[in-house]
Amino acid sequence: TTVSRVILKERLTALKDKYELIGDVRGRGLMLGVELVTDRELKTPAKNETLHVMDQMKELGVLIGKGGYYGNVFRITPPLCFTKEDADFVADAMDLTLSRM
Repeated sequence: TTVSRVILKERLTALKDKYELIGDVRGRGLMLGVELVTDRELKTPAKNETLHVMDQMKELGVLIGKGGYYGNVFRITPPLCFTKEDADFVADAMDLTLSRM
């Protein structure tokens, strides 16, 4: 539902405050983007880190795509049946993965 996607965006935005690696959380509607950077000021793309986080989240059962010109933006497109519990699971998986870096 729309509420679940709003919750997911809020949770991911909170992770931006916790981890310097997250440079931006953006999107609306059916797609969210989480940009990973090694330097927030210069917006240096974190390409290797993006691949690592993708692999680790896949091990936790979360499949996300990547995009952006430098391949450092996660594309999160939740299905219409996405619940609050699903939003929490995705955000918790990203939190756990980033905490291990």
